[in-house]
Amino acid sequence: MHNDGGEGEVFAEVCRRGAAAILVLLGAAQATDADAQAGRRPGEGPPPIEDVLEGSPQGHGNFSISYLNHLVNGFRGPDGNISPNAAIRSHAIALSVDYNITDRWTLHAEIPYIVNRYQGPNPHCPTAAPPQCANMPALATPHPESQFLDDGSYHGAWQDWTLGAAYNADFEGYFVTPYVTVYLPSHDYTFFSQAAVGYGLQRVELGATLAHQFDFTQVYYRVGYGRVFAEETLGQSIDHNKVDLELGYFLNPAWTVKLFSTAKKGNGYFGGYDRTTELWYHHDQRAPHNYASVGFGVDYNFNKYTLSSSVQKEIWGQVIFNFQYAFELRLTRSF
Repeated sequence: MHNDGGEGEVFAEVCRRGAAAILVLLGAAQATDADAQAGRRPGEGPPPIEDVLEGSPQGHGNFSISYLNHLVNGFRGPDGNISPNAAIRSHAIALSVDYNITDRWTLHAEIPYIVNRYQGPNPHCPTAAPPQCANMPALATPHPESQFLDDGSYHGAWQDWTLGAAYNADFEGYFVTPYVTVYLPSHDYTFFSQAAVGYGLQRVELGATLAHQFDFTQVYYRVGYGRVFAEETLGQSIDHNKVDLELGYFLNPAWTVKLFSTAKKGNGYFGGYDRTTELWYHHDQRAPHNYASVGFGVDYNFNKYTLSSSVQKEIWGQVIFNFQYAFELRLTRSF
């Protein structure tokens, strides 16, 4: 089986931070099935399939580092139509570790460092002080504790910890992986911003994946479903469902190609806001952020390493940024 003149400096800074964190992780490990255990964020491709189909015994695991690059070219409203009021460039490095505590049970940990830049006419203004906010509605209750990030420059922060456990079962070649994952903000980062790295909410995900390679073929599939229970904000639930689909082909023991799709749909507030209220200040934490995307990926296996690359595009969304493309490059090392 088998005008972005500052982007180079930003990427270098992200790499320096990521490299420092890797030094801590070199003796550890990444996911047998990070897709199942962590749940993909928009832009992330599916992880290598080999450990799922072949198994990974007690005391073994993987570690990985991935680089993600997003380009947002608008915002999708409740009706799915795109308004060209947002241009966001995002770079991220994600560090991921997994360890098989038994032949069946796997523990997972992951954290991304994200750098975003917003350029557009609608900055989020926690106070009226920034010059970019001179013509924007002022919050009735200013929030000076919230950093102003929509100034056209890059801003970065560690996002959320992902901590999970999964059980790997084999039913005569059908690999079923139920899992539970907890998402915890790494710190009190700014969420009221077009360039925010996250929503700052605690979440719990329950789900399962099914993977199978068709007999006498080099074709496999993987499907996953998760139900996410999120912290409510001002009485609004954003609990939602997630679905992942993947179809792949083993060209040879080294190369694998795959088509995939990921989607999220659930609760959230779809209406308008008075932009001077607390509801507006928390609107990103109350929105549904529904989306669907499709993508293509390639894995290359050599020695104990897998180099994965994927690109995808959003094809549908509600109350979410429209990403024109999302590119990921991931290096995984098994042990």
